[in-house]
Amino acid sequence: MSPSYAVTALPLRRSGATLALALAMIVAMSVFFVREVVDLRHAMGELRRNDTARIQVRNVLLNLLNAETGQRGYLLTGDTTYLRPYVTGSSAVRESLRLAEQSGYGNPGFLANLKVLRQVVESKLAELDHTVQLKQAGKDAPALAVVRTGYGLVQMREARNIIQAEVERLRLARDETMDAFNDRLLRAAVILILILTTVVCMAVHAWRSLSAAARRNSELAKRLAMEASHDVLTGLPNRRFFDKWARRLVAKAQRSGKPFTLLAVDLDRFKEVNDSHGHGVGDEVLKAVAVRFQELLRGGEFLARMGGDEFVILMEGEFSRQELARIGQRLIESVAPSLHPQLADGAVGASIGAASFPLNGIDLEGLMQAADDALYASKHGGRGILSFARPGVGAAHHGHAAPTAGAVGEDEAALQ
Repeated sequence: MSPSYAVTALPLRRSGATLALALAMIVAMSVFFVREVVDLRHAMGELRRNDTARIQVRNVLLNLLNAETGQRGYLLTGDTTYLRPYVTGSSAVRESLRLAEQSGYGNPGFLANLKVLRQVVESKLAELDHTVQLKQAGKDAPALAVVRTGYGLVQMREARNIIQAEVERLRLARDETMDAFNDRLLRAAVILILILTTVVCMAVHAWRSLSAAARRNSELAKRLAMEASHDVLTGLPNRRFFDKWARRLVAKAQRSGKPFTLLAVDLDRFKEVNDSHGHGVGDEVLKAVAVRFQELLRGGEFLARMGGDEFVILMEGEFSRQELARIGQRLIESVAPSLHPQLADGAVGASIGAASFPLNGIDLEGLMQAADDALYASKHGGRGILSFARPGVGAAHHGHAAPTAGAVGEDEAALQ
């Protein structure tokens, strides 16, 4: 072998070896990249199945509450229009259970709990159906007796507990899947930097496609959550549900002339709890407040969470100031005992504004403004009190001057 040939052959052999090594690395990284893409697609499918299962399980509770609301309304008023949400809710409950089972989320614990939930839900629906049939047959007393046994309440509480536990477990599983998803994305991005430009371009396209799918999936989950009619944290009707309910009540009152009262409730010092103890404690406080308020309400009275630490209560019928003052005082006193092991008694309070139809407004907007003005008066009048909107204050919604709300303290002489 001549020296020149040897010198030429050596670089060729080195180039060939380098090329072979590079090709081997590209093949290895391409295989690894393809595997990561497959895992990412699997993770996306898992996220979609998780979201579908979580949304449908949550919808079971929302629809069950709708059915129970319709049943309660029918039993208490005899108004057959309440049967519409009852029938719709009952049907939607079973449909949500079916969709949850068909979501493709195959976790054995989830499927086992779905079976238990179905049994509880069917038992609850049977109780609702039985009372409605009794009412339709003119047997009002037996129907109400079934409700007073508390059996339905136990079933509802059990269903709520199962659903809340499953929603939380699904959320945690989704977070774990998303963390693994993000880790795989990072590894794929590193590989893309090391492989050929064409592979990088293809990988960028795949990245964009997956990112777009993730964004669409996230936006879908948010939109469905926004469309839900109940607050996930407390289980109370949310602002959207309240708006529909209140507008129906206003329309009904405008036709019949029957009065009703709107109470706007805002928690005092709640922000301090969040700042000092964290939002976890704040969430527990909101759930405790919701439970205590619900325990004070009577059948037919409507409680909703408007967001943050704001609640509203609708009470049909005519109430004197003395009666409203007593109701408000009970609500205020209910939050005085400690709402969380980390909080002292009185750490959170409540201020209330009261407005009545048609005294303070003839439409929902006017009543809400009147109640907000009264609540503002409570907040700036020492907190922990109930203030009444003055007659005609709801006219502010129509462009007239709105008088200042009056606090409970102004009527103490009358009450005594």
